[in-house]
Amino acid sequence: MVLGIVLIGDCSSRQRFSTALIVILIVVLSLLSAGIGSAEVIYVEPGNSIQAAVNNSTAGDLVIVKAGEYQENIVVNVSGIKISSEFENPENVLVRARDINSSVFRVKAGNVTLSGFNITGLGEVSSVFNASSSANSVDVGNKSSDSENADLEQASSSGSSMSSSQWDEFGCPAAGVCLEQVNNCTIENNIFFDNRYGIYLQASRNSTLLKNTFFRNGIWLDEGCGENLMINNTIEESNLVLGAHCWDNIMFQNRLSNGEGISIACCGGNNLVSRNEIINCSTGIDIYDVQARTILRDNRISNCENGIYLTFVFDSRVYNNTISNGSTGIFLRENCQNNELSNNTIIESNESGICLQDYSADNRIYNNYFNNNLNVIAENSEGNIWNTTQSPGTSIIGGPNLGGNFWANLKGTGFSQVSNDSNSDGICDLPFKINGSDFDYLPLAKPPSSTELDLTVNSRNA
Repeated sequence: MVLGIVLIGDCSSRQRFSTALIVILIVVLSLLSAGIGSAEVIYVEPGNSIQAAVNNSTAGDLVIVKAGEYQENIVVNVSGIKISSEFENPENVLVRARDINSSVFRVKAGNVTLSGFNITGLGEVSSVFNASSSANSVDVGNKSSDSENADLEQASSSGSSMSSSQWDEFGCPAAGVCLEQVNNCTIENNIFFDNRYGIYLQASRNSTLLKNTFFRNGIWLDEGCGENLMINNTIEESNLVLGAHCWDNIMFQNRLSNGEGISIACCGGNNLVSRNEIINCSTGIDIYDVQARTILRDNRISNCENGIYLTFVFDSRVYNNTISNGSTGIFLRENCQNNELSNNTIIESNESGICLQDYSADNRIYNNYFNNNLNVIAENSEGNIWNTTQSPGTSIIGGPNLGGNFWANLKGTGFSQVSNDSNSDGICDLPFKINGSDFDYLPLAKPPSSTELDLTVNSRNA
Protein backbone atom coordinates (compact mmCIF):
# COMPACT_ATOMS: atom_id res chain seq x y z
CA MET A 1 0.00 0.00 0.00
CA VAL A 2 1.33 3.44 -0.99
CA LEU A 3 0.35 6.52 1.02
CA GLY A 4 0.67 9.96 -0.50
CA ILE A 5 0.97 12.72 2.11
CA VAL A 6 1.05 16.43 1.31
CA LEU A 7 1.94 18.83 4.18
CA ILE A 8 1.63 22.60 3.97
CA GLY A 9 3.52 24.95 6.35
CA ASP A 10 7.01 26.17 7.21
CA CYS A 11 9.87 23.79 6.70
CA SER A 12 10.91 23.21 10.29
CA SER A 13 7.42 22.57 11.65
CA ARG A 14 6.69 20.46 8.58
CA GLN A 15 9.67 18.26 9.32
CA ARG A 16 8.68 17.71 12.95
CA PHE A 17 5.04 17.03 12.00
CA SER A 18 6.02 14.72 9.16
CA THR A 19 8.25 12.64 11.39
CA ALA A 20 5.54 12.32 14.06
CA LEU A 21 2.90 11.42 11.50
CA ILE A 22 5.06 8.74 9.94
CA VAL A 23 5.65 7.17 13.35
CA ILE A 24 1.90 7.17 14.05
CA LEU A 25 1.11 5.62 10.67
CA ILE A 26 3.68 2.89 11.19
CA VAL A 27 2.14 2.01 14.57
CA VAL A 28 -1.43 2.00 13.18
CA LEU A 29 -0.54 -0.11 10.16
CA SER A 30 1.37 -2.59 12.29
CA LEU A 31 -1.63 -2.93 14.61
CA LEU A 32 -4.00 -3.41 11.68
CA SER A 33 -1.79 -5.98 10.03
CA ALA A 34 -1.40 -7.81 13.32
CA GLY A 35 -5.20 -7.89 13.74
CA ILE A 36 -5.73 -9.17 10.21
CA GLY A 37 -3.06 -11.79 10.59
CA SER A 38 -4.49 -13.14 13.84
CA ALA A 39 -8.00 -13.83 12.47
CA GLU A 40 -8.34 -17.27 10.93
CA VAL A 41 -11.00 -19.34 9.19
CA ILE A 42 -11.16 -22.85 10.58
CA TYR A 43 -13.09 -25.47 8.58
CA VAL A 44 -14.75 -28.54 10.09
CA GLU A 45 -15.63 -31.49 7.87
CA PRO A 46 -17.83 -34.51 8.69
CA GLY A 47 -15.91 -36.91 10.90
CA ASN A 48 -14.00 -34.08 12.54
CA SER A 49 -14.89 -32.28 15.76
CA ILE A 50 -16.55 -28.88 16.07
CA GLN A 51 -15.29 -28.81 19.66
CA ALA A 52 -11.69 -29.25 18.50
CA ALA A 53 -12.08 -26.35 16.10
CA VAL A 54 -13.50 -24.15 18.86
CA ASN A 55 -10.64 -25.11 21.18
CA ASN A 56 -8.14 -24.10 18.51
CA SER A 57 -9.76 -20.72 17.85
CA THR A 58 -9.07 -17.28 19.27
CA ALA A 59 -11.06 -14.05 19.32
CA GLY A 60 -11.97 -12.92 15.82
CA ASP A 61 -11.80 -16.38 14.26
CA LEU A 62 -14.53 -17.90 12.11
CA VAL A 63 -15.34 -21.60 12.50
CA ILE A 64 -17.13 -22.91 9.40
CA VAL A 65 -18.83 -26.30 9.60
CA LYS A 66 -19.32 -28.07 6.29
CA ALA A 67 -22.45 -29.97 5.29
CA GLY A 68 -23.02 -33.22 7.14
CA GLU A 69 -24.16 -34.68 10.44
CA TYR A 70 -22.33 -34.15 13.72
CA GLN A 71 -23.01 -35.70 17.12
CA GLU A 72 -21.34 -33.94 20.01
CA ASN A 73 -21.85 -31.48 22.84
CA ILE A 74 -19.90 -28.30 22.20
CA VAL A 75 -18.73 -25.98 24.96
CA VAL A 76 -17.88 -22.55 23.60
CA ASN A 77 -15.53 -20.84 26.04
CA VAL A 78 -13.66 -18.61 23.55
CA SER A 79 -15.04 -15.08 23.31
CA GLY A 80 -15.40 -13.15 20.08
CA ILE A 81 -15.71 -16.05 17.63
CA LYS A 82 -18.36 -16.94 15.06
CA ILE A 83 -19.43 -20.54 14.47
CA SER A 84 -21.38 -21.01 11.28
CA SER A 85 -22.46 -23.65 8.82
CA GLU A 86 -21.02 -23.34 5.36
CA PHE A 87 -23.24 -20.99 3.33
CA GLU A 88 -25.23 -20.53 6.58
CA ASN A 89 -27.81 -23.07 5.40
CA PRO A 90 -29.27 -24.86 8.44
CA GLU A 91 -30.77 -27.61 6.29
CA ASN A 92 -27.32 -28.94 5.44
CA VAL A 93 -25.63 -29.16 8.84
CA LEU A 94 -27.31 -31.33 11.47
CA VAL A 95 -25.93 -31.30 15.01
CA ARG A 96 -27.20 -33.70 17.69
CA ALA A 97 -26.19 -34.08 21.33
CA ARG A 98 -23.94 -36.99 22.22
CA ASP A 99 -24.93 -36.60 25.88
CA ILE A 100 -28.70 -36.16 25.95
CA ASN A 101 -28.54 -34.52 29.40
CA SER A 102 -26.39 -31.62 28.19
CA SER A 103 -26.90 -28.77 25.76
CA VAL A 104 -25.79 -29.23 22.18
CA PHE A 105 -24.06 -25.83 22.28
CA ARG A 106 -23.17 -24.49 25.71
CA VAL A 107 -21.90 -20.94 25.33
CA LYS A 108 -19.79 -19.75 28.28
CA ALA A 109 -18.04 -16.80 26.62
CA GLY A 110 -19.34 -13.46 25.42
CA ASN A 111 -19.53 -11.95 21.93
CA VAL A 112 -20.15 -15.32 20.30
CA THR A 113 -22.22 -15.73 17.14
CA LEU A 114 -23.83 -19.06 16.26
CA SER A 115 -25.51 -19.28 12.88
CA GLY A 116 -26.94 -21.69 10.34
CA PHE A 117 -27.37 -25.05 12.13
CA ASN A 118 -30.09 -27.67 12.40
CA ILE A 119 -29.95 -28.52 16.11
CA THR A 120 -32.07 -31.57 16.81
CA GLY A 121 -32.90 -33.36 20.05
CA LEU A 122 -34.22 -36.86 20.65
CA GLY A 123 -37.86 -35.86 20.67
CA GLU A 124 -39.23 -37.66 23.71
CA VAL A 125 -38.64 -34.77 26.09
CA SER A 126 -40.53 -32.16 24.08
CA SER A 127 -43.94 -33.43 25.14
CA VAL A 128 -42.85 -33.14 28.78
CA PHE A 129 -41.99 -29.48 28.27
CA ASN A 130 -45.30 -28.77 26.59
CA ALA A 131 -47.36 -30.64 29.14
CA SER A 132 -45.95 -28.65 32.02
CA SER A 133 -46.18 -25.27 30.35
CA SER A 134 -49.70 -25.72 29.00
CA ALA A 135 -51.22 -25.73 32.46
CA ASN A 136 -53.60 -22.99 33.55
CA SER A 137 -52.19 -19.69 32.34
CA VAL A 138 -52.24 -18.27 35.86
CA ASP A 139 -49.71 -20.87 36.90
CA VAL A 140 -47.32 -20.13 34.08
CA GLY A 141 -46.01 -17.04 35.83
CA ASN A 142 -45.01 -19.03 38.91
CA LYS A 143 -42.72 -21.21 36.84
CA SER A 144 -39.82 -18.83 37.39
CA SER A 145 -39.07 -20.45 40.71
CA ASP A 146 -40.26 -24.01 40.48
CA SER A 147 -41.14 -24.80 36.87
CA GLU A 148 -37.95 -26.59 36.03
CA ASN A 149 -38.33 -28.92 39.01
CA ALA A 150 -41.88 -29.69 37.93
CA ASP A 151 -40.73 -30.39 34.39
CA LEU A 152 -37.98 -32.68 35.61
CA GLU A 153 -40.33 -34.57 37.92
CA GLN A 154 -42.73 -35.09 35.03
CA ALA A 155 -39.87 -36.24 32.84
CA SER A 156 -38.83 -38.79 35.40
CA SER A 157 -42.35 -40.11 35.89
CA SER A 158 -42.96 -40.33 32.14
CA GLY A 159 -39.96 -42.54 31.58
CA SER A 160 -37.66 -39.91 30.08
CA SER A 161 -33.95 -40.28 30.75
CA MET A 162 -33.88 -36.76 32.24
CA SER A 163 -34.02 -36.67 36.04
CA SER A 164 -33.82 -33.88 38.61
CA SER A 165 -30.41 -35.05 39.78
CA GLN A 166 -28.93 -34.36 36.36
CA TRP A 167 -29.45 -30.60 36.44
CA ASP A 168 -28.86 -28.31 39.42
CA GLU A 169 -30.72 -25.35 37.83
CA PHE A 170 -27.63 -23.14 38.07
CA GLY A 171 -25.98 -24.21 34.84
CA CYS A 172 -27.44 -25.27 31.55
CA PRO A 173 -30.25 -27.79 31.05
CA ALA A 174 -30.54 -29.96 27.97
CA ALA A 175 -31.08 -27.28 25.35
CA GLY A 176 -30.23 -26.79 21.73
CA VAL A 177 -28.26 -23.67 22.68
CA CYS A 178 -27.66 -22.47 26.22
CA LEU A 179 -26.14 -19.08 26.98
CA GLU A 180 -24.66 -19.38 30.46
CA GLN A 181 -24.02 -16.04 32.17
CA VAL A 182 -22.73 -14.35 29.03
CA ASN A 183 -23.30 -11.06 27.22
CA ASN A 184 -23.52 -9.84 23.64
CA CYS A 185 -24.08 -13.14 21.86
CA THR A 186 -26.04 -13.65 18.64
CA ILE A 187 -27.98 -16.80 17.79
CA GLU A 188 -29.44 -16.50 14.32
CA ASN A 189 -30.82 -18.47 11.39
CA ASN A 190 -30.90 -21.85 13.13
CA ILE A 191 -33.49 -24.62 13.18
CA PHE A 192 -34.31 -26.18 16.56
CA PHE A 193 -36.26 -29.40 16.57
CA ASP A 194 -37.43 -31.51 19.54
CA ASN A 195 -34.92 -30.27 22.10
CA ARG A 196 -35.98 -29.94 25.72
CA TYR A 197 -35.45 -26.20 25.28
CA GLY A 198 -34.59 -24.67 21.95
CA ILE A 199 -32.64 -21.68 23.28
CA TYR A 200 -32.14 -21.23 27.01
CA LEU A 201 -30.63 -18.10 28.55
CA GLN A 202 -29.24 -18.37 32.07
CA ALA A 203 -28.44 -14.96 33.62
CA SER A 204 -27.42 -13.59 30.22
CA ARG A 205 -27.78 -10.08 28.82
CA ASN A 206 -27.58 -8.02 25.65
CA SER A 207 -27.93 -11.00 23.34
CA THR A 208 -29.89 -11.30 20.10
CA LEU A 209 -32.02 -14.26 19.00
CA LEU A 210 -32.83 -13.61 15.36
CA LYS A 211 -34.66 -15.49 12.58
CA ASN A 212 -34.54 -18.89 14.24
CA THR A 213 -37.16 -21.59 13.62
CA PHE A 214 -38.40 -23.82 16.44
CA PHE A 215 -40.43 -27.04 16.23
CA ARG A 216 -41.68 -28.55 19.52
CA ASN A 217 -39.23 -26.47 21.54
CA GLY A 218 -39.02 -22.75 22.20
CA ILE A 219 -37.20 -19.91 23.94
CA TRP A 220 -36.76 -19.71 27.70
CA LEU A 221 -35.10 -16.81 29.51
CA ASP A 222 -34.22 -17.83 33.04
CA GLU A 223 -34.22 -15.53 36.05
CA GLY A 224 -32.38 -12.23 35.74
CA CYS A 225 -31.99 -12.03 31.95
CA GLY A 226 -32.07 -8.48 30.63
CA GLU A 227 -31.77 -6.33 27.51
CA ASN A 228 -32.08 -9.27 25.13
CA LEU A 229 -33.68 -9.07 21.68
CA MET A 230 -35.93 -11.80 20.25
CA ILE A 231 -36.77 -10.82 16.68
CA ASN A 232 -38.39 -12.63 13.73
CA ASN A 233 -38.34 -16.09 15.29
CA THR A 234 -40.90 -18.75 14.40
CA ILE A 235 -42.06 -21.07 17.20
CA GLU A 236 -44.34 -24.03 16.49
CA GLU A 237 -45.90 -26.11 19.29
CA SER A 238 -44.06 -24.41 22.14
CA ASN A 239 -43.67 -20.99 23.76
CA LEU A 240 -41.52 -18.00 24.59
CA VAL A 241 -41.00 -17.53 28.33
CA LEU A 242 -39.44 -14.73 30.38
CA GLY A 243 -38.61 -15.91 33.89
CA ALA A 244 -38.58 -13.86 37.09
CA HIS A 245 -36.70 -10.56 37.37
CA CYS A 246 -36.26 -10.15 33.62
CA TRP A 247 -35.95 -6.50 32.59
CA ASP A 248 -35.74 -4.52 29.36
CA ASN A 249 -36.20 -7.39 26.92
CA ILE A 250 -37.79 -6.94 23.49
CA MET A 251 -39.93 -9.54 21.70
CA PHE A 252 -40.62 -8.22 18.20
CA GLN A 253 -42.21 -9.74 15.08
CA ASN A 254 -42.10 -13.32 16.29
CA ARG A 255 -44.67 -15.88 15.13
CA LEU A 256 -46.00 -18.49 17.57
CA SER A 257 -48.56 -21.14 16.69
CA ASN A 258 -50.17 -24.24 18.20
CA GLY A 259 -48.42 -23.88 21.56
CA GLU A 260 -48.59 -21.77 24.72
CA GLY A 261 -47.81 -18.28 23.42
CA ILE A 262 -45.70 -15.70 25.27
CA SER A 263 -45.40 -15.78 29.08
CA ILE A 264 -43.79 -13.20 31.38
CA ALA A 265 -43.19 -14.10 35.03
CA CYS A 266 -43.02 -11.94 38.11
CA CYS A 267 -40.92 -9.11 39.36
CA GLY A 268 -39.40 -7.77 36.16
CA GLY A 269 -40.51 -4.90 33.98
CA ASN A 270 -39.98 -2.56 31.06
CA ASN A 271 -40.30 -5.47 28.64
CA LEU A 272 -41.74 -4.80 25.18
CA VAL A 273 -43.94 -7.30 23.32
CA SER A 274 -44.65 -5.84 19.90
CA ARG A 275 -45.91 -6.90 16.46
CA ASN A 276 -45.95 -10.59 17.24
CA GLU A 277 -48.39 -12.97 15.57
CA ILE A 278 -49.82 -15.62 17.89
CA ILE A 279 -52.17 -18.24 16.48
CA ASN A 280 -54.05 -21.17 18.01
CA CYS A 281 -52.29 -21.08 21.37
CA SER A 282 -53.69 -21.72 24.85
CA THR A 283 -52.97 -18.08 25.75
CA GLY A 284 -51.63 -15.40 23.45
CA ILE A 285 -49.73 -13.29 25.99
CA ASP A 286 -49.73 -14.15 29.70
CA ILE A 287 -48.25 -11.85 32.38
CA TYR A 288 -48.12 -12.79 36.05
CA ASP A 289 -47.25 -10.60 39.05
CA VAL A 290 -45.49 -7.77 37.24
CA GLN A 291 -45.49 -4.45 39.11
CA ALA A 292 -43.40 -2.37 36.69
CA ARG A 293 -44.45 -1.21 33.27
CA THR A 294 -44.70 -3.74 30.46
CA ILE A 295 -45.86 -2.73 26.99
CA LEU A 296 -47.97 -4.97 24.75
CA ARG A 297 -48.65 -3.29 21.42
CA ASP A 298 -49.50 -4.05 17.80
CA ASN A 299 -49.80 -7.80 18.36
CA ARG A 300 -52.19 -9.99 16.36
CA ILE A 301 -53.68 -12.83 18.38
CA SER A 302 -56.22 -15.27 16.95
CA ASN A 303 -57.86 -18.55 17.92
CA CYS A 304 -56.34 -18.56 21.41
CA GLU A 305 -58.33 -19.51 24.51
CA ASN A 306 -57.32 -16.22 26.12
CA GLY A 307 -55.89 -13.41 24.03
CA ILE A 308 -54.11 -11.36 26.72
CA TYR A 309 -54.19 -12.63 30.31
CA LEU A 310 -53.03 -10.34 33.12
CA THR A 311 -52.81 -11.61 36.70
CA PHE A 312 -51.80 -9.22 39.50
CA VAL A 313 -50.30 -6.78 37.00
CA PHE A 314 -49.74 -3.07 37.58
CA ASP A 315 -48.93 -0.16 35.26
CA SER A 316 -48.87 -2.02 31.94
CA ARG A 317 -49.82 -0.53 28.60
CA VAL A 318 -51.90 -2.63 26.22
CA TYR A 319 -52.71 -0.94 22.93
CA ASN A 320 -53.16 -1.41 19.18
CA ASN A 321 -53.62 -5.17 19.53
CA THR A 322 -56.03 -7.20 17.41
CA ILE A 323 -57.57 -10.21 19.17
CA SER A 324 -60.05 -12.48 17.43
CA ASN A 325 -61.85 -15.82 17.60
CA GLY A 326 -60.90 -16.78 21.14
CA SER A 327 -62.74 -17.42 24.36
CA THR A 328 -61.85 -14.20 26.21
CA GLY A 329 -60.10 -11.32 24.48
CA ILE A 330 -58.46 -9.59 27.46
CA PHE A 331 -58.64 -11.02 30.98
CA LEU A 332 -57.65 -9.04 34.11
CA ARG A 333 -57.76 -10.80 37.47
CA GLU A 334 -56.33 -10.81 40.99
CA ASN A 335 -56.19 -7.11 41.67
CA CYS A 336 -54.82 -5.81 38.38
CA GLN A 337 -54.49 -2.04 38.78
CA ASN A 338 -53.38 1.10 36.97
CA ASN A 339 -53.16 -0.55 33.57
CA GLU A 340 -54.11 1.27 30.37
CA LEU A 341 -55.92 -0.54 27.56
CA SER A 342 -56.58 1.49 24.42
CA ASN A 343 -56.96 1.19 20.65
CA ASN A 344 -57.45 -2.57 20.79
CA THR A 345 -59.76 -4.46 18.43
CA ILE A 346 -61.42 -7.47 20.07
CA ILE A 347 -63.87 -9.46 17.97
CA GLU A 348 -65.72 -12.78 17.89
CA SER A 349 -64.86 -13.91 21.42
CA ASN A 350 -66.95 -16.87 22.60
CA GLU A 351 -67.28 -15.77 26.24
CA SER A 352 -66.44 -12.08 26.48
CA GLY A 353 -64.39 -9.38 24.83
CA ILE A 354 -62.95 -8.24 28.16
CA CYS A 355 -63.28 -9.80 31.60
CA LEU A 356 -62.30 -8.20 34.92
CA GLN A 357 -62.35 -10.18 38.17
CA ASP A 358 -61.01 -10.24 41.72
CA TYR A 359 -60.99 -6.53 42.52
CA SER A 360 -59.20 -5.34 39.43
CA ALA A 361 -59.69 -1.57 39.60
CA ASP A 362 -58.27 1.82 38.57
CA ASN A 363 -57.62 0.60 35.04
CA ARG A 364 -58.17 2.99 32.12
CA ILE A 365 -60.01 1.34 29.23
CA TYR A 366 -60.90 3.53 26.25
CA ASN A 367 -61.00 3.77 22.45
CA ASN A 368 -61.28 0.01 22.04
CA TYR A 369 -63.48 -1.73 19.47
CA PHE A 370 -65.54 -4.57 20.95
CA ASN A 371 -67.65 -6.75 18.67
CA ASN A 372 -68.60 -9.91 20.54
CA ASN A 373 -71.81 -11.60 21.64
CA LEU A 374 -70.91 -10.49 25.19
CA ASN A 375 -68.46 -7.63 25.32
CA VAL A 376 -67.71 -7.21 29.02
CA ILE A 377 -67.82 -9.20 32.25
CA ALA A 378 -66.86 -7.28 35.39
CA GLU A 379 -67.16 -9.26 38.63
CA ASN A 380 -66.02 -7.67 41.91
CA SER A 381 -64.17 -5.12 39.83
CA GLU A 382 -65.72 -1.67 40.12
CA GLY A 383 -63.73 1.54 39.98
CA ASN A 384 -62.34 1.27 36.46
CA ILE A 385 -62.38 4.21 34.04
CA TRP A 386 -64.01 3.35 30.71
CA ASN A 387 -63.44 6.57 28.77
CA THR A 388 -60.92 9.35 28.38
CA THR A 389 -61.78 13.03 28.24
CA GLN A 390 -63.60 13.87 25.04
CA SER A 391 -61.15 15.50 22.65
CA PRO A 392 -60.75 15.96 18.89
CA GLY A 393 -59.08 13.04 17.17
CA THR A 394 -59.91 10.07 14.99
CA SER A 395 -61.43 7.32 17.09
CA ILE A 396 -60.92 3.61 16.49
CA ILE A 397 -64.26 3.61 14.63
CA GLY A 398 -63.29 6.59 12.47
CA GLY A 399 -65.29 9.20 14.35
CA PRO A 400 -64.17 12.81 14.92
CA ASN A 401 -63.65 12.59 18.69
CA LEU A 402 -61.93 10.40 21.23
CA GLY A 403 -63.98 9.30 24.22
CA GLY A 404 -64.95 5.82 25.34
CA ASN A 405 -65.23 2.49 23.55
CA PHE A 406 -67.27 1.17 20.64
CA TRP A 407 -69.73 -1.47 21.84
CA ALA A 408 -70.96 -3.70 19.01
CA ASN A 409 -72.19 -7.25 18.61
CA LEU A 410 -72.27 -9.70 15.75
CA LYS A 411 -76.01 -9.16 15.21
CA GLY A 412 -75.59 -5.45 14.61
CA THR A 413 -77.62 -4.53 17.68
CA GLY A 414 -74.83 -3.48 20.04
CA PHE A 415 -75.15 -0.33 22.13
CA SER A 416 -72.91 1.76 19.88
CA GLN A 417 -74.55 0.39 16.75
CA VAL A 418 -78.08 1.46 17.63
CA SER A 419 -77.68 4.45 19.99
CA ASN A 420 -78.37 7.99 18.85
CA ASP A 421 -75.67 10.55 18.17
CA SER A 422 -77.85 13.63 17.75
CA ASN A 423 -75.03 16.16 17.28
CA SER A 424 -72.86 13.87 15.10
CA ASP A 425 -69.82 14.24 17.32
CA GLY A 426 -69.06 10.51 17.26
CA ILE A 427 -70.24 10.06 20.86
CA CYS A 428 -73.50 8.37 21.84
CA ASP A 429 -76.04 10.58 23.56
CA LEU A 430 -76.35 8.21 26.54
CA PRO A 431 -73.70 6.47 28.67
CA PHE A 432 -73.20 2.71 28.57
CA LYS A 433 -73.47 0.91 31.90
CA ILE A 434 -70.70 -1.59 32.61
CA ASN A 435 -71.72 -2.80 36.08
CA GLY A 436 -72.55 -1.32 39.46
CA SER A 437 -71.23 2.23 39.47
CA ASP A 438 -69.02 1.86 36.39
CA PHE A 439 -70.11 3.54 33.15
CA ASP A 440 -68.59 4.32 29.80
CA TYR A 441 -69.78 7.94 29.83
CA LEU A 442 -68.64 8.62 26.26
CA PRO A 443 -69.36 5.47 24.24
CA LEU A 444 -68.37 5.83 20.61
CA ALA A 445 -71.07 6.04 17.97
CA LYS A 446 -71.04 4.80 14.42
CA PRO A 447 -69.93 7.59 12.07
CA PRO A 448 -73.09 9.11 10.58
CA SER A 449 -71.77 9.10 7.04
CA SER A 450 -71.16 5.36 6.99
CA THR A 451 -73.41 2.45 6.38
CA GLU A 452 -72.84 -0.68 8.47
CA LEU A 453 -69.05 -1.01 8.52
CA ASP A 454 -67.57 -4.49 8.18
CA LEU A 455 -64.88 -3.94 10.80
CA THR A 456 -64.53 -7.67 11.34
CA VAL A 457 -63.20 -8.05 7.81
CA ASN A 458 -61.06 -4.91 8.09
CA SER A 459 -59.39 -6.05 11.30
CA ARG A 460 -58.50 -9.40 9.87
CA ASN A 461 -56.99 -8.05 6.67
CA ALA A 462 -55.16 -5.08 8.19
